Amino acid sequence: MALFEVENLNKIFYGDEIETHVLHDLTFSIDKGEFVSIMGPSGSGKSTLLHILGFLLPHTSGEYRFNGRRYQDYGSDEIARERNKGMGFVFQTFNLLPRQTVYENVILPLMYSDTPEAKWKKRVEEVVEIVGLSHRLDFETHKLSGGEKQRTAMARALVNSPDVIFADEPTGNLDSESGRAVMAELQTLHSKFGHTIVLITHETDTAEHAQRIIRIKDGQIESDAKVKTRRQAKEGFRK
Repeated sequence: MALFEVENLNKIFYGDEIETHVLHDLTFSIDKGEFVSIMGPSGSGKSTLLHILGFLLPHTSGEYRFNGRRYQDYGSDEIARERNKGMGFVFQTFNLLPRQTVYENVILPLMYSDTPEAKWKKRVEEVVEIVGLSHRLDFETHKLSGGEKQRTAMARALVNSPDVIFADEPTGNLDSESGRAVMAELQTLHSKFGHTIVLITHETDTAEHAQRIIRIKDGQIESDAKVKTRRQAKEGFRK
């Protein structure tokens, strides 16, 4: 079943009597449980697209449906509820509170949810364990490595059991080893726990962790294809 459906979607920014057409007639869908990379160079419109899919920006024209409902049919309270409960966000800059502990950062979305307070502590401990940071639970986040900060952000994204995790350049501020560890965690969340993951990146190696890559250039879809496994790539080369 499709979680996201986009048809002839456009996004135009207006300012100082200038129109900037960022996205042009995009049409695609993403099913529940898929791991999809949206890939393109800087300025291609991929982050704008993520913000539209994540209810952070409205589109200008065309159709966008989430869970079968049109964007226009969601009220402001429902949009806020979906962003908090149905969607988890992991950004390149982490967006953590530096003087708060891992526990205090991860618990924040629960404070705006309908989850009973009596269950908050257990839920935080569960997701922190999933990302391998139980030993850092009481550490202030400014004392963590870059990879640990990103895994904290992933735990925060998971805490409300969202339908989808948006990861916007999650390895952009990390060294190679930490980047690989973060991508391994995302793959585990997909394969073991079944989360839908939408990954934004400009790096081919990072994009190829997904099942499918939607390539965007100048605000248009350049290609949309399944990712070949290493075995498939080798067999294709032999042929």
